[in-house]
Amino acid sequence: MTRYFIESSALIKRYKLENGSQAVNDLFESGNELFCLSLAAMEIRKVFYRLWKYPLQQDTQQGVQVTEKEFHNLESRFAADLSVIQRVEFTEEMVRRSTEIIDKAWVPNIFDLAQLTAYMITKEEYNDIIFVCSDVRSGLIDATKTLYGDEQLLIPEQAVIS
Repeated sequence: MTRYFIESSALIKRYKLENGSQAVNDLFESGNELFCLSLAAMEIRKVFYRLWKYPLQQDTQQGVQVTEKEFHNLESRFAADLSVIQRVEFTEEMVRRSTEIIDKAWVPNIFDLAQLTAYMITKEEYNDIIFVCSDVRSGLIDATKTLYGDEQLLIPEQAVIS
């Protein structure tokens, strides 16, 4: 069994059909041990609400909207997935230790920094854990490569589906 820490940009691919969605689905279907930052649930649910109530607020796919029924279906699927994902709680230690990351690699988005810090701390307990990341624009992938190299990173959009 492989361990994966899934950041929210990658996790959302489980619920929105995008490039890389199959790779994320495969992580769930292959009996892997999955982790995410507990605060990622807020970001995922925000996306569901945006798709339902605020479709014109999206950066891409302007105007795509889900129905209320589809919204509730997304919420149900997500709740089921949360029951199999180990959530890493955001802690004061993460706040203190985030400087270990920004001392070596710039991560401009505070939420991305929180997710990478949660991965860093989880990695201390599970050295073999792989960071699953789709957030190209924020520099999170580059920061992860700087800190951990390519072998500790899975980019769903680049994953080879067998």
